[in-house]
Amino acid sequence: MSILQGIWAATVTPLNSDLNVDSSRLVAHIEWLFDQGSHGVVVFGTTGEANSFSVRERRSVIEQLHERGVDMNRIMVGTGCTAVPDTVELSQHAVDAGCAAVLMLPPFYYKTVSEDGLFDFISSSVDQIDRSTTRVILYHFPKMAGIGFSVPLINRLKEAHGERIAGIKDSSGDTDNLTNYCRDIEDFAVFAGSEALLPYALSEGGVGCVSATANVTSRLARAVFDGAKAEAERMIKTRKALEALPFVPTMKHLLAENSSQSDFNLVRPPLRQLTAAQLSRLDEILGSTGVLPNFIDA
Repeated sequence: MSILQGIWAATVTPLNSDLNVDSSRLVAHIEWLFDQGSHGVVVFGTTGEANSFSVRERRSVIEQLHERGVDMNRIMVGTGCTAVPDTVELSQHAVDAGCAAVLMLPPFYYKTVSEDGLFDFISSSVDQIDRSTTRVILYHFPKMAGIGFSVPLINRLKEAHGERIAGIKDSSGDTDNLTNYCRDIEDFAVFAGSEALLPYALSEGGVGCVSATANVTSRLARAVFDGAKAEAERMIKTRKALEALPFVPTMKHLLAENSSQSDFNLVRPPLRQLTAAQLSRLDEILGSTGVLPNFIDA
C-alpha cells in the first residue's frame, strides 16, 4: 500500500501560554492520531495555523518531530508560501527530514495571476528542491487562497516534473471538480479535503482524505476507509455538524475537553478561541445531533 493514501489528519498545532509551539504535546498528539487510525498526519496545513508561523519556527518544529522519533514517512508538511525561496526552503527541509510529501499551496496573495504565472511558481519551486524522491501534493483551496489548480495546469506540471507532482488535496467541496481530478489526470493521488466526501472520492478513484476534523474523527474515518460502509452516514453527519463553527478553535476546544488540558484551546492571532455563544452553539450541535458520543479513546 502506498503511504500517499488513506486517512490523513491535518493536525492542530498545540501552543504554550506564550503562544510558541508546544512540541512535546504536538508529538504526543501525532502519535495519538496514529493510534486512532490515521495513516498519516499533515503538519502546518490550514488547521495547523501554518501561515501564523515563521519559516524558522516551522523548520524548528519539523526538526523536533524528527529528533523525538516520529515516523517521518507518515508526515506531510505544508510548505506553500507566497515567495518561492520560502517554499523551497521549507520543502527541502521537509524532504531532508524524510517526510512522505510536501503540501503546496499556490502563491495566495495575488488573486489575478495567470495559469502561466502559477506554473512558473510551482515549477520553479519543484526544480529547486534537490531530491528526486520529492513528492508534492498540491493544495487546492480556492475559498481560502483565492486561486487554485485547474486540470490543464496540473497536467502541464506533471508533464514537466513527472511523478514528483504526486497528487492533490481538493478542499473546494465541489464534487464535479473532485471527479475531474480523478478522471482526467493519470497517476495522481486525489485526496478529498473532507471526510464527508471520502465515500464519494473513493468511488471516483480518489485515494482518501486530508481533513481538519480527523483530529477527532480519525477512528471513524479509518473504519469507513477500511470498508465499514454502515459508519459512513455517521461520519458525514459528524463532519457537516461541525462545519457550523470555525474549525481550528473548535478542534482545539474538543481536544482540550478530551484531554482535560485547557491550554489546548490556545490559538495564534488572528484566530480567536471560541466565544461563549459559539461554545453554546457547539453544545447544542453535539446534544441535538448525537454526533461524537465517545468519539475518541482518551
